[in-house]
Amino acid sequence: MDQLMRIETLEKKLTELMEQEQSVYYLNQRLTVFVSLGNPSERAQVHTFRGKRLTTIFQKIKTTLLERPNRYEWIKIDLAKNFQMSTFEELNERVQQTRKNYFRYGLAFDMKMECAFLEEELNGNAMLTQDPDYPELRINLKNMTRYVELQKRSVPQMAFHPQMRCIVFETTSLLEEEGSVILRTSLPAEKIREYENQRSLNSEITSVVRQASRYLANQVHKNGRFTYGYFPCFDKKISFYNSLRHASTLYSMIEAYEVAPDRDLRQAIDRAKSYLIDELIVTKEDRAYVVDWESNEVKLGANATALLALTQYMKTFQTQDDLGLCRQLATVILELQQADGHFQHVLTYPELTIKEAFRIVYYEGEATFALLRLYDQDRDERFLTAVIQAFDYFLAREYWKYHDHWLSYSVNELTKHRPEDRYYTFGLQNVAPKLDFIHDRETTYPTFLELMLAAREMIRRMNDQGRNELLTNFPSKQLEATIERRMHYQLNGFFYPEIAMYMKRPERILGSFYIRHHSFRVRIDDVEHNLSGYCQVLRSNREEVGMP
Repeated sequence: MDQLMRIETLEKKLTELMEQEQSVYYLNQRLTVFVSLGNPSERAQVHTFRGKRLTTIFQKIKTTLLERPNRYEWIKIDLAKNFQMSTFEELNERVQQTRKNYFRYGLAFDMKMECAFLEEELNGNAMLTQDPDYPELRINLKNMTRYVELQKRSVPQMAFHPQMRCIVFETTSLLEEEGSVILRTSLPAEKIREYENQRSLNSEITSVVRQASRYLANQVHKNGRFTYGYFPCFDKKISFYNSLRHASTLYSMIEAYEVAPDRDLRQAIDRAKSYLIDELIVTKEDRAYVVDWESNEVKLGANATALLALTQYMKTFQTQDDLGLCRQLATVILELQQADGHFQHVLTYPELTIKEAFRIVYYEGEATFALLRLYDQDRDERFLTAVIQAFDYFLAREYWKYHDHWLSYSVNELTKHRPEDRYYTFGLQNVAPKLDFIHDRETTYPTFLELMLAAREMIRRMNDQGRNELLTNFPSKQLEATIERRMHYQLNGFFYPEIAMYMKRPERILGSFYIRHHSFRVRIDDVEHNLSGYCQVLRSNREEVGMP
């Protein structure tokens, strides 16, 4: 489809939406349409058009495209609507009171909308951050000026002062990509693609899993080491490395392979696994230590996630080749466990002396989960006994108050082997008090979905076993509603083209997941937890309809 036909398709759809929506589209008797033209290799070019009629505006758009012979992979249309007037002072205060990068409106700094920006432009260019030259401002005039210059925009000379009039606006947005028009919601708090029914959401999640696993596969170098991540607004690479996250990301890639097999993914898995074994694991006698070379540490959680990755690999690819190494990793975990059941967390390397007795609760959930996964393949009672001792400690100290997703995984696994009321109760307490918070949470924090889905799997087993009395006061309907909510909402953190195209190098981060309030950070573990959660969704849906 040529570009003029693509624009005509967008025009037709936008006209339909204007007739359906109850919104205010005219400001000073003019409509304002933004056209974003994007390709994977560079930040999108944004053009603003104003006019009394949509047909007139789109004729201008077609003329502009005819003058630009370039082929654009993405064409996005935004129609401004629902305008709010503000002073610059009021606007600055409003941005200050909003979580970083969660201001989801467009802004104009003149009444003719000549100096106007979409919210994706504002956030994608860090224009709503503190200005180093004016610390009292959360509107970064320096970044704004640089962006205008890079875009080669013709805007009026602006004199910013407290009572300067500004316009806050929403948009109705359409993206044309590969011949299809994709409608995005225009709610201020969230802008995600709309789906007609549950089936289409499942199809979208399958696509997201494939894209995210492909993204991770592309981050694996020939030697098996990952590119750790990016701050994509200005394409800054994260140079730090973390052995624990290498292993846990490998684990999520193997999970993805189970639900969406792919040859390139398998090859990347094998490279990352080799790097884990050859470069990050040190063996001494019958023990194996995962080493963080930058900090010279051996962490309980790193040994645990390495064990998870290798046991998942053996299960998925039907091999026992790494069983000996898994036992060595588990031996270290067992030696870090104390008489009362809790674990020491961090050793120095190479001395192997205690550096930190406790660092983060995640390590203990990872350790127990990993031991249970090894127990599934190697029925050494030491592993199950260690987990039972650990849960004695967790129960006595009410660890369910941490609402940790790794503990949710662990107790779900434990109850497969020891279906005792106390463990089931722990698993229910680990999720129930957190549901209101999770449902209303503004960020796309991905481990919430993992937490709830592991709990739901446990609850289904309880129902199968007739343990309904334990569920008498459990908010089952609220759990289901919150899972449904987070399945949709978490897609706000996926780098679809309509978000990625406003970053400096879209091709680097397409198909990944980002953390909006950390400057849209993309790190392998940010992708990993989203991927693991959505893999669970697909497995759960398949089990419901009896698919293998």
